[in-house]
Amino acid sequence: MTKRMKANLIILAAVLGIIGFVISVEQILLPFILAFVLAYILHPMVVRLERRHIGRGMATSIVVTGFCLAVIAIALIVLPLLQAQIFDFIGRVPSFSAAVWNKIKDVILYTRENVSPAQMARLSDAVSQTVFGVFNAVGAGLTRILSSGIAMFNVLSLLLITPVVLFYVLRDWQEVQVQVKSLVPKDKEAEVTSVWQEINGTLAGFIRGQSMVCVVLGIFYALGLSLVGLEFGILVGFIAGILSFIPYFGFGTGLLLSLFLGLVQGLSWGQWAGMAAVFTIGQLLESYVLTPYLVGNRVGLGPVWVIFALLAGGVLFGFLGILIAVPVAAVIGVLVRRGLAWYRTTSFYTGKK
Repeated sequence: MTKRMKANLIILAAVLGIIGFVISVEQILLPFILAFVLAYILHPMVVRLERRHIGRGMATSIVVTGFCLAVIAIALIVLPLLQAQIFDFIGRVPSFSAAVWNKIKDVILYTRENVSPAQMARLSDAVSQTVFGVFNAVGAGLTRILSSGIAMFNVLSLLLITPVVLFYVLRDWQEVQVQVKSLVPKDKEAEVTSVWQEINGTLAGFIRGQSMVCVVLGIFYALGLSLVGLEFGILVGFIAGILSFIPYFGFGTGLLLSLFLGLVQGLSWGQWAGMAAVFTIGQLLESYVLTPYLVGNRVGLGPVWVIFALLAGGVLFGFLGILIAVPVAAVIGVLVRRGLAWYRTTSFYTGKK
């Protein structure tokens, strides 16, 4: 066995060991992953402060403190609005249920008068199976989240552990980069550096751009639906904005919630037209203005691959998998493109010996 083969086996074993370790502790990784993501986003601010002759530790303290204060300020502004709508929504659930049941009764009376008993039985079985499957899927998801006994720990760790980890990761960011770079073989250093620069540009552009897209869409949908007169429009708008990091999912979720609330509320034709205009403009704004200018083609992945990555990440690692799915897919995409470029230079592809 050659030295190169031994080195490749050691690297493969290390990668498999890391994957196994991540799978075994994935339930407690959320605050650490979030801290690394935030450190990646905030690191340029620390560098700018260092250029003004501020020490690394002090610059990190200023950035982390400023970030935490900004989050608290936003929470103090947004949460009262959302809290009022959430509690109002919960208090209105009985009336919503009654309104939905009345509409269902109208449908049942119509079908009894116009559908034969045999057709009615088949329709009832189909609806029952569909509803049972949906509730089973929702119940299984909630059970997985709550029955592990670690959901509350994750919430507390996000609030308490993430800022601490963020400080130390951000403070030692450059040192970690130097240590990782020192492990790269000297004859591969230029190539690895080039790949890392491409990955870094891809991730930085996507994370910052997509965050801005979500914020702008959340504000737009919240204001638009509120002006239309939809009850809980602010809540629906923020949900649609947050979920916009999944292509078309934020738009679809917001539209379905708005349709449901609109039916229960009994909107006028003018309000329905206004709601349709809000979601049409929002989708056009996302597809032709925000995403092209703020995100562009930085990820190098089409919407289908992004959706696949998110679904695969969710199946494998739950919410944590959804959080890191697109960045991981972007890294894999860069490596695949580099691999294909190398393949096209080989004698096997060119046919030259």
